[in-house]
Amino acid sequence: MSGEPLDLTHVKSGCGVFGVLKKRGAPPIGPEVALTGIECVRYRGSRFGAGFGLVRLDQRRRRVKAFAASKEVAEELKEELLRRVGNVESIGPEYAFDGKVYTSYVFELVDEPGERQLRRAVNEVNRAFSKPNLRARVYSWGRHVEVFKGVGYPSDVYELYSLGERIDAADVWLSHTRQPTNSPGRLPIWSHPFSSGEWAIVHNGDVSSFGANMEFLSALGVESFVGTDSEVIALLLDYLTSELGLGLEDACRALVNPFESSGDGLSGRLLSALRGSQLDGPFSIVAGFSDGTDAYMVVLVDRFKFRPLVVGEDEHYVYAASEEAQIRTVSPDARVWTIEPGGYMIASTSKGVIRHGRRAVELFTRFSATLRPPSPSGVVIDARGLSYPKINATLRELAARGHPEASLLNVSGQRYIGVGVDRPIRVKVYGTPGNCLANLNDCVDFEVFGSVQDDVADVMHGGSVVVHGDARDVLGQALQGGHVFVRGNAGNRCGIQMREYAHKRPYLVVGGRVDDYLGEYMAGGVAVVLGLGYVESGIVPVGRFVGSGMVGGRILVRGVVPRDRIGYLPPREDVLQYLRGLALDGDLNHETYRRLASEPHLDYDSLRAVLPQDLLRRVAKLFEHKYFRRLKVERVSLYDEGFADVESVLVEFAKKLSIEREVSAALEDDFTLIEPHRDARSVTPRAETPKEEG
Repeated sequence: MSGEPLDLTHVKSGCGVFGVLKKRGAPPIGPEVALTGIECVRYRGSRFGAGFGLVRLDQRRRRVKAFAASKEVAEELKEELLRRVGNVESIGPEYAFDGKVYTSYVFELVDEPGERQLRRAVNEVNRAFSKPNLRARVYSWGRHVEVFKGVGYPSDVYELYSLGERIDAADVWLSHTRQPTNSPGRLPIWSHPFSSGEWAIVHNGDVSSFGANMEFLSALGVESFVGTDSEVIALLLDYLTSELGLGLEDACRALVNPFESSGDGLSGRLLSALRGSQLDGPFSIVAGFSDGTDAYMVVLVDRFKFRPLVVGEDEHYVYAASEEAQIRTVSPDARVWTIEPGGYMIASTSKGVIRHGRRAVELFTRFSATLRPPSPSGVVIDARGLSYPKINATLRELAARGHPEASLLNVSGQRYIGVGVDRPIRVKVYGTPGNCLANLNDCVDFEVFGSVQDDVADVMHGGSVVVHGDARDVLGQALQGGHVFVRGNAGNRCGIQMREYAHKRPYLVVGGRVDDYLGEYMAGGVAVVLGLGYVESGIVPVGRFVGSGMVGGRILVRGVVPRDRIGYLPPREDVLQYLRGLALDGDLNHETYRRLASEPHLDYDSLRAVLPQDLLRRVAKLFEHKYFRRLKVERVSLYDEGFADVESVLVEFAKKLSIEREVSAALEDDFTLIEPHRDARSVTPRAETPKEEG
């Protein structure tokens, strides 16, 4: 390979990430765990890039690793390091040079120059060797952190570096499949992980802010970039913690840039100073770090949760992965949960999980953690090692022969199960099915004894999906028939674009809690959130932006849903600022302004109840965007007239999941009903009848 950027437009894939950290007293983690955790999602990667990173507290000498175009360039790079950081010992190339790709060379620092001096030296060396042609690149220079990356699938890179023979174990392992694709670069330099100092990261996503992030880093003295968005994440984490002295939590808060402050965040002044470090765009990040006394794993997700990421733990280890099947492959009984949008998890070897990234994690994992599946029945199929086309072909054949039931054992991440099965059959699934289970389903009844991953029941027309564990993101997208029942919890964007026809009405029922954007752009059907365990604990069982852009259907949430979680409203601060301006101009009565400022939330209807028509018309401009629809929100009982169908579906839900007592108690409570206002598209008072005087 000549070093010129490759044409990768034909590669269709999505990054896969994996991380594992050992807890205090646990056996160290062998490299085979990192390989197993990433190879089981090989379909997420490509043959153009993969890699591994580790954190090992017992490392003594600091290692500088660089890709060089030749042995002569490597010797020249060594001389440059000698001039800047003192005595350097050359360990040599890590694999044979074939003349086609850069080769990795390793140098050990006999002297300890200090981290700041070494960082400056690495920056200068990388700048010097990048122009006019990129001849070499230092890509790892930690004492406790080391990176191994190259061209190929994870198993190829694993063999290239002989990791199974060279490395016994580590405190943290990271692994990644697929190269960065949103910017030009050179292989294998642009493969993951990316590293800076005692940080290494793997990343899935597209950091749209990386131009601003590079400007921020340039102001701090960084002068050489590979040019990928993933690289800036490692540099930012290193500079925020090592150069600026932020703690791990503050560094995480600065990067994820959440919609809302939890009250214990960074000061406004510091946040303003760090604005250039904030990440925007879809991302999920797993990072390894050492402060010299402890090993850490840090996990971050963007505030929209546009990229998949699950975390988990068992007695000995903490995990992070793109898909739950990765964690289940190495730890079948691990407790698994998702991080809330704009959240982060922090764990260390000495302390275990420090921050879960989710409130009430004990509630979130309680259903799947206690699941004891029944014995298989019908025709039993061992799905271990079977591809999804083979599984679906077998199910089609059984259905065609009139078999009423089949059981799939040892399911581990296979996608598209059930697609193309066009005759009725009951299918019991044991394990963790991959993304897109029951997509386009019309007549198959699935029962999953475990959790499901993303995109379950997309465009489902009929049949059913019953999940005894949890569901992840984008559950029931464009669902337009049948029933989807989840005993536990579900993630982001459940029931988006649901719809119904004259003879079909879909029902989506979640027993626990859901995250943001429930029922976004919903056009029909019924979504119900029971909040079992949450309502009793005083926790709202839904996230933010419920019913955003909703034009049809019904959403029913047990308990009281705060009004500011419903719809997509302009920031309260923006509305108040506009009203304050009206008051200062004398257009708005100061008493009315103070009354509105005391309201916990400001939506269109609360303003409409107070403001005169002319002022309402002006303020309404803040609400005029494509996501806004007027929603009717009221408290109802499911025993009221008009909810007989919902009550009947919930009775069926309870029976199928053997939780009749819990559901019966929930039915005694009031629910928050959310549905489109009859004049949902109207934002201005012109379409309304003027109020009569007196």
